[in-house]
Amino acid sequence: MRIPSKIAALCGIAILATTWTSAASAAETIKLGVIMPVSGGAAFVGNAVVDGIKLAVDEINAAGGIGGKKLEYVVRDSQAKPDVSVAAAKELITSEKVDVLVGPATSGAALAVSEVAKAEKIVNLSPTANASSLTDEKLHKYIFQFASTSDADAPRMIAVLQKLGAKKLCFAGYDYAGWLDVYKAIKANLPADIEETNHYLVKLGNTDYSTLISQLMADPCDTIMGYIWGGGFIAFAKQAGPFGLFNSKKMLAGGNVGDYSTLSALKETFPEGVWAYAQDLWYYNDIPELAAYHEALAKLQGREDTGMFAICGYVAVKALAAGIEKAGSADADKLAEALEGLTVATPLGELTMDAKKHRFSLPAFYGPITTHEGSDIKRMNPVELIR
Repeated sequence: MRIPSKIAALCGIAILATTWTSAASAAETIKLGVIMPVSGGAAFVGNAVVDGIKLAVDEINAAGGIGGKKLEYVVRDSQAKPDVSVAAAKELITSEKVDVLVGPATSGAALAVSEVAKAEKIVNLSPTANASSLTDEKLHKYIFQFASTSDADAPRMIAVLQKLGAKKLCFAGYDYAGWLDVYKAIKANLPADIEETNHYLVKLGNTDYSTLISQLMADPCDTIMGYIWGGGFIAFAKQAGPFGLFNSKKMLAGGNVGDYSTLSALKETFPEGVWAYAQDLWYYNDIPELAAYHEALAKLQGREDTGMFAICGYVAVKALAAGIEKAGSADADKLAEALEGLTVATPLGELTMDAKKHRFSLPAFYGPITTHEGSDIKRMNPVELIR
């Protein structure tokens, strides 16, 4: 394995390009071009996805590869920006001669790169972007989506809101494609006994939530459906806590804030009883295959409390390998046809790619965040895996 010297700067300098290669010639390998945010505010997502990709690639190569060919992957930093992602995709296709594109992470960037994949006729796997438009009005032959879309998330979230006893519901989320799709799907399917009061939008990357907090405190809603994630949720929770917002209203917090990265940043200040969701939980080992995956990921990352986004990259590569094996080739047209309707064994159970919508729709864990005895990191308890 060859790692450029720039990798040493991971903690201090934004990495623009990182390459993992094997000694095998191009004819003996299948090359993946990975576009992920490995610097900046979304790096906790991108670096985790890359870890999942590495784990899957290592396992596949150790087992002999696919039809005797080894997998190789090249990473480019998307910086979570559509224009940077598009430039990276074009460079990976023309200069690196990749066989498949994986990523980007965020919905806006994913939509932009998907158009490149369509024009260049190259398979594009989207591990984490959840905008339904990616495989709805923007669907094409070469795009395949692994994250649960709004069509899958909305009924899950509505079921939780009903469990919370919501009667008057207000919405608060980032003004971007991912949340707007989810909001639209929830609103279209909201039961008659739940009334929407207001919908508040905040700019992606916002750090001052004082206006939103005042609006939510004054709103007549009894329950908040939120979709503020990452550093934004951390800031929001810290700023809203002293005003008693989470004591006066129930909340379902979307955006995967049940992940370790958010829980560990907030620790005891994570609002007790707020419901959250996550694609994976490092402490949930009721499924033997998931326990084995956690053990392998913990060994790779050197820590037990692994994050949730790695499983998205891991499952995408495992599905890709199964698709190539079925197609007998990494040829884009043959591979795209093989991926349609493909059933794959994953750590979360068998999942099938929707042949018409090109969606995998990973299941998710939901539950109220509560204090965990013996730790300053809170956890979901009880935990529900909703498919």
